[in-house]
Amino acid sequence: MKFTKIFTSCLLYCTTILAQANSPTHVDAILERLNHANAHRDHIMVVAHRGLWNKEGQAIYAENSVASIRKAIELGVEVVEQDIRQSKDGVFVVLHDKTLDRTTTCQGLVEDKTWQELQSCKLTIHHNGETTITDEHVMSLSTLYDEIKGKILLNLDNKIGYQHFPAMFELAKKYGVEKQILASVNQNTPEQRESAKKINTNLANYGVNLMPNIYDNKVDFKLYQAILADYRPKLVQLRNAHKPDGKLTQDGGILFSQQSLELANKYNVHYWLNTLYESKNPGLRSGGRGDEMAYYAGLPNEVYGFWIKKGVTIFQTDEPEFLLNWLNKNGYRKAYSK
Repeated sequence: MKFTKIFTSCLLYCTTILAQANSPTHVDAILERLNHANAHRDHIMVVAHRGLWNKEGQAIYAENSVASIRKAIELGVEVVEQDIRQSKDGVFVVLHDKTLDRTTTCQGLVEDKTWQELQSCKLTIHHNGETTITDEHVMSLSTLYDEIKGKILLNLDNKIGYQHFPAMFELAKKYGVEKQILASVNQNTPEQRESAKKINTNLANYGVNLMPNIYDNKVDFKLYQAILADYRPKLVQLRNAHKPDGKLTQDGGILFSQQSLELANKYNVHYWLNTLYESKNPGLRSGGRGDEMAYYAGLPNEVYGFWIKKGVTIFQTDEPEFLLNWLNKNGYRKAYSK
């Protein structure tokens, strides 16, 4: 009798653990919407650029920090974008700039420092000419993968060359986050396209999503069609190039034409647009209609509303909380069950 009770208890425990392991996570719910663009065009996804480090034009957390990632997850955005570099001894680290000067207490090139040396560098916050030193240190890619697991998707912005992608993807598999990875691959020169094709050929081995990144002043419509046909991506990052002091786009350019939207439906693909802050050229990647216009000029409808009408279903922004509030207020978000 005692043995039977123990056996039954163990069986129930194992069944519970197995059920939890197989139960859908929040990431699964996000992926369902990512993988079926045509079924979810009424839900606009949000990407926090370098995490949630900025709010209402003010830096509140360090860029590429654990805190900025956790706050993005807490806010409820679908994706965080993070920049990847490599230490002198081969450790992948999360930093945007080539040098350490702007965002840490250290100086010099990232690639000239060992991982041990980088661990002594504290992340900093800059606002209105003042610098705040945080308690956070340079993060490794391993730590980043551990932070996002089962919680949020990750856009890997590889700053050191596509030849390093396989190692990044293998590390993702080790941490069990490969399905959460969105890897940007530029398509704006023949060399970039050739390098990206090599990665795409072996993509099935890794289980990640490649995201072609395309400027409308670098490709024609025929080439854009070929890119969609070759990659069959779940999402593409499209850019409407804008010159300093240029006029605001009125039509979104060739990549947001009616003909292009027909392609989006044909290939069941999401259109991703960057509205990021750019001090020298506001709206650089979005036809002049960027976060500056949305927040500082108080014209979010002329930015997010305009681009949604042009087919955008994913925004990468430096104002994720502001954008989420606007989307919710205007009925562009659907609640997740998980």
